[in-house]
Amino acid sequence: MATSRPRGLLLVALALLCAATLVRAAPTSAAATGWWRPTSAHPSRLHWVLADRLDLHDPVQMGLRTFGGARLPAPDVYDIDLEYNSAATVRALHARGKKVICYIDVGVYETYRQDAAKFRAIKPRIWGRADSGWNDSYWLDIRRVRALAPIMKARMQRCKDKGFDAVEPDEMTGWSNRSGFPLTYADQIRYNKAVARWAHELGLSVGMKGDLEQAHDLAPYFDWNLTEECYQYRECTRVWNEGPGADGRVHAGLQSFTRLHKAVWVAEYHRFSSSRWRSICADSRTHHVNTARYRLGLPTGGGRLPCRTTSPRRW
Repeated sequence: MATSRPRGLLLVALALLCAATLVRAAPTSAAATGWWRPTSAHPSRLHWVLADRLDLHDPVQMGLRTFGGARLPAPDVYDIDLEYNSAATVRALHARGKKVICYIDVGVYETYRQDAAKFRAIKPRIWGRADSGWNDSYWLDIRRVRALAPIMKARMQRCKDKGFDAVEPDEMTGWSNRSGFPLTYADQIRYNKAVARWAHELGLSVGMKGDLEQAHDLAPYFDWNLTEECYQYRECTRVWNEGPGADGRVHAGLQSFTRLHKAVWVAEYHRFSSSRWRSICADSRTHHVNTARYRLGLPTGGGRLPCRTTSPRRW
């Protein structure tokens, strides 16, 4: 017969187990981490190129020119695609004192990616409807976290192996799109937290891409935010939380991050009037947000127009 343990020791063991569970479930504290954590107190200029590899010798591709060709201060941060760019490119940017973000998709299956066969090997099929506006891209059933984890972790490992500082996980809004699956607010929260955890386990900084409806819940788990077109649609700081499983209330948007002193970048594509652009830039400064305009599709020949520059007369 097994010998029973004293009741006091059992209580201590249970308390330690509960504490360990809580630590694993909670977002990692800044003091315990070693990865890059850009802050809202020290604004950084972002350049973003996704359509092809970054040409280190082209001033437009390097974000050193406006749309009209005028000179710009050099970006501090480059966000570039994992598959199009080499470790040598990342090293070259580091040699110039830049931080480099690794763009990957975590919410869609793209038929043209190097690891596309891994998605096709999952049974039953894990992708659903087409991602509207993007060829050969299909929403994933993000409820199947365990099936997707090996693929996404492998992508992040490739980011780390190439020397990137951070990960930009895109397409994190399947729950609020017509994905072909009955995804809910809670499903997306669970998956997005897992994405943040996978990056941090590799020692990589990770940003929350868009999904402002969930910013108030997810900001503690991510290191920074990158959002598109929130000024165009007037939802940067007040976001109506609608969709399956959402509470239908208005919540804070970007300030969910800046209140935690975390950096926020906003990308706009619309051709605003000069007066509207000045207003956007003034509001960005008020809210400690880094805003810039890019060409839609983020092509290599696009140029950029960040705030704190002249009015966009030569678009």
